[in-house]
Amino acid sequence: MTATALPTTARILDLTTVGTGTVVEARRKNEVHYRGCVEDAAPGLGVVWIRDDMAGHRAILHLDEYSIWQVGA
Repeated sequence: MTATALPTTARILDLTTVGTGTVVEARRKNEVHYRGCVEDAAPGLGVVWIRDDMAGHRAILHLDEYSIWQVGA
C-alpha cells in the first residue's frame, strides 16, 4: 500500500538526529511505504522502528532500503 507524501522538512541521512516521537515517512522510488512515529532507533545499525499509521503495526526501517523523511516540524 502506498500513500501520498505529506509536506516534509528534510530527508534524514543521520539517524542520530531522530528521537522517539519523531514522525517520519519511509519512501522507495518516491512512493510512501510507511508513515508513523519513531518508537526506537539504532543509528549504528542504520535502522529505526516505527508504529505505522497506515497499517497499525510496528515496522523496521533501514536506511539501505528506504529514504526516510521527517514529516512536519
